[in-house]
Amino acid sequence: MTVTPRRPRAHHLAAGLAAVASALALTAAPAAASPLPEFDFTDCPTLPAGADPARWRCEVLVSTGTLRISRREVPLRAMRLTFAEGRLDGRYAQVFGSLVAEPSPVPWLPGVTLRPRYAGHSDFESNDERKGEIDLAFTVRGPLPGASCAIGSEVEPVHSEIQQVGETELLSPDPPVLRFRSVDERLALPATTGCGPLARLLDHRLGLPSPSGRNSLRQVTLVGLRPYA
Repeated sequence: MTVTPRRPRAHHLAAGLAAVASALALTAAPAAASPLPEFDFTDCPTLPAGADPARWRCEVLVSTGTLRISRREVPLRAMRLTFAEGRLDGRYAQVFGSLVAEPSPVPWLPGVTLRPRYAGHSDFESNDERKGEIDLAFTVRGPLPGASCAIGSEVEPVHSEIQQVGETELLSPDPPVLRFRSVDERLALPATTGCGPLARLLDHRLGLPSPSGRNSLRQVTLVGLRPYA
């Protein structure tokens, strides 16, 4: 279990979202009118030793969006991110739970899919520069790539820092469900690794490597919150 201490000067995501939910519940009706997802809290992590469950909550973020690689776009299917956040030894802290994603077809490469996975680092504390950050890798599957084919890795991850676009919306006050939009326009995508003898051809067809400034990750995220006690 990795526990990330929080810098007191910044805003942690759970408290910020919960505060938004509380404020909006008092002042506005929920945004209409589409069925809310069933949030899966199975992957909520075990709290660290000494943590008071009453001061922790689990967050499940369900995101869809678009990954732009140079001039081409991959519509991303659902990705579920789970983590816990609270206070430990008088400071904010977080524990990563899981990232589970569906494979997303690459439109211009029939039979090839990309699936994002967690690559070892996350920090969901908002500050003046970003709403949160996470290291990713994208598993590549298809008729030609090898079994270990990927864009990024735990050693050299794809680092994403997201910026919120617009306001956070309240979809339901009880249980609290929120929605926000985000973008990362500084994403850099390396060449593939582990893709076998056709790696250069695959990189060419995917447009890799693609430096920062040519790519983007745009997402719409629904957030479900559940207390530990």
